[in-house]
Amino acid sequence: MWYEPDEQALDDEPRTRHLPLREMLGRIVPLFRPHRGAVALASLLLLIAVAAELGGPLIVRHLLDVDIPSGDATGVLIRALAYVVLFAVGMGAAYLQVVLIAKAGLKIVTALREQVFAHLMTLSLAYFDKNPPGSLMARVESDVERLMMLFSDVALALFRNLILFVGTFTVMLVFNPRVTLAVLALVAPLVAGTYFFLKYIRRVSRTVRQLYARISAFLVEYVQGIPILQIFGYTEQAQLGLMNRNKEKYSKEVRLYFVEYAFWAAFASAEIAAVMIIIYVGARQVFDAAMTIGTLVLFIEYTRRLFWPLIMFSEQLDFIQRAFASADRVFQVLDTPSRTPERPGASAEIPADWREIAFEDVSFVYDSGVKAVDRVSFRVQRGEKIALVGLSGGGKTTITNLLLRFYEPAAGRITLDGIDIRDYRQKSWRAEIGLVLQDIHLFPGNLGDNLRVLRDSIGDTALDRALHVVQADEMLSRLPDGYATELSEGGANLSMGERQLLCFARAVVEDPDILVLDEATSSVDPVTEARLQRALDALLKGRTSIIVAHRLATITRADRILVMHQGQLAEEGTHAELYGRKGIYRDLFDLQFASQMGA
Repeated sequence: MWYEPDEQALDDEPRTRHLPLREMLGRIVPLFRPHRGAVALASLLLLIAVAAELGGPLIVRHLLDVDIPSGDATGVLIRALAYVVLFAVGMGAAYLQVVLIAKAGLKIVTALREQVFAHLMTLSLAYFDKNPPGSLMARVESDVERLMMLFSDVALALFRNLILFVGTFTVMLVFNPRVTLAVLALVAPLVAGTYFFLKYIRRVSRTVRQLYARISAFLVEYVQGIPILQIFGYTEQAQLGLMNRNKEKYSKEVRLYFVEYAFWAAFASAEIAAVMIIIYVGARQVFDAAMTIGTLVLFIEYTRRLFWPLIMFSEQLDFIQRAFASADRVFQVLDTPSRTPERPGASAEIPADWREIAFEDVSFVYDSGVKAVDRVSFRVQRGEKIALVGLSGGGKTTITNLLLRFYEPAAGRITLDGIDIRDYRQKSWRAEIGLVLQDIHLFPGNLGDNLRVLRDSIGDTALDRALHVVQADEMLSRLPDGYATELSEGGANLSMGERQLLCFARAVVEDPDILVLDEATSSVDPVTEARLQRALDALLKGRTSIIVAHRLATITRADRILVMHQGQLAEEGTHAELYGRKGIYRDLFDLQFASQMGA
């Protein structure tokens, strides 16, 4: 049934539309303009289909009132053939208009999904900090999918049911206003009752779905921890916890089904009641010669056809409200400006002979109000290897994110030979930088796809060079299909070290001048780290490097070490210089060395 919302809809229920209806329609209607020809033709076919449906009972009426009483066998045959033709025309028109609208709806939604996804690619990291992947997937997929139903099935069905409802009552009023008003007196409260019933069902359904989600979360959490439950003897308590949750869901669900089936049974009874009213009122008129048998049958047929549009109309209004909420969220994504916009006239050419990157009194504050970086200044000479160290939350990763232009400084600037990096296009600037993150992310596909990052213009020669740089030739030779080797989800058919090597190689496929490594070896064991360190030394050779590291032993050979503390640059120097100062760096180094020795 239309009123049964999906889980995403349930999550969205408390939210209301922010755009006024007029503005909302002003955003939706233009989406149909490229398909106005198809929409116009579908509307015409819809009118033909409805006219054919309304015409059937009229033919039956003529058959009963004229052809059969007069014994006109030819008339009976003609009316029978006309009924068949009318039915065929109606079905054909309905089929064609559904195909046309469905195609238009698919094209609109496909274009809208691509537009939303493309816009997401332009937004800054600050947007993704506040919008988790699950929410964004809902915007790109669930909300847009709901709009497809609005643009095709629902809008079409609503329009059809509205025309059918109006047309049916118009014909009934023409033939007998008294009987029509009697039916209307029964139908009107039924429509209102159906609408409020559907609202109640949605509210109860939401509760049931929430309880179902709780049970699912409970099962996932406890099934993953079965060994712990067994060791600590907590299995019986876990079973009791699931039983209590099941009981709560069962009681709510039983009540829901009882009310639901009772209502629809009553609704079906109302249809029978309407037919009985027509027979009671109409039969008396037949005996009084005020109504013909054909007109009585016509009213019965129209009344039986009247109830399905009423059900659909109530449910579609409810769905449209939710679809408008989805449209508002989609438009909110499209209306969200990037917080790292391109400057007008930004250059696409990065100087090949640049000498220095400088942070000049750079500050950055997150939306939460946390000051992540506070008036930080330092310079990086070309070819220099810089390490960023410090306690978690000190501002290390924020520094690299600012360099990568995932964020914009709140104050100060980052320059390349005195020119603000914002004067260069983001794509051109980022093409100069190779990035290796702590969290290894591998895309679906084969090894070559992951090294190229879906850039088909990169040939195997560049991949060979990148793997050779990070000393991963042996890994390639062991894979059965070379670059065509399909990777399991998350690269599960590779070891952790091989996955990290793959990320190293990916960073240098296009031979960037600058490398940024954010905790690139922190997720592997010491033996693997030693192997990766050799690859890392080869990777960094001759390149400007900025390395964020927790394991201080890995950066003792850095040209300079910057110690970040509470968003500020607290210390700066080589390993020997900083260790000799007996400051923050020495405390961190000694603490880490002591913990490793203790281990």
